[in-house]
Amino acid sequence: AGFASVVPLHSLSVMSPQDMQLRICGQSTISLEFLKGHTSYQTGIDESNPHIRLFWQALESFSEDELSRFIKFASNQERLPVTCPCQSNPSSQHVPPYPMKIGPADGDVTSNPDQRYLRAETCMFLVKLPLYSTLDVMRDKMLHAIHCRDDPLSG
Repeated sequence: AGFASVVPLHSLSVMSPQDMQLRICGQSTISLEFLKGHTSYQTGIDESNPHIRLFWQALESFSEDELSRFIKFASNQERLPVTCPCQSNPSSQHVPPYPMKIGPADGDVTSNPDQRYLRAETCMFLVKLPLYSTLDVMRDKMLHAIHCRDDPLSG
């Protein structure tokens, strides 16, 4: 019963408490390089698109707290797993929440994208990103999203 029904107790003797915490809770810091390597882009979008480059530049300018808030906004998780099976076996599938997905914004594509807000579908770790025109606009909209979003799951 309890923890022993999920994890064989004999395996605990080979892990330190810190290692166990890391495996269960994930890293407290966000590695953008790891996240970039575990991001997929929906049809018509790739990492060379100007708004995608702005997106990564904005994240690079964020503090650790802001990065954590972004992960919460995009996936409704406080932390991300430390590893993914694809690291040891490139042909293996990603483990949720990976990969993060970036898709186009919903709605009217003829409207001014700088007036729109990004959205997230947390169950899919999907960020719907408008075609923002500058780094300042991208950063401002992202900061608004991570600081002003009401989380219906947090009660």
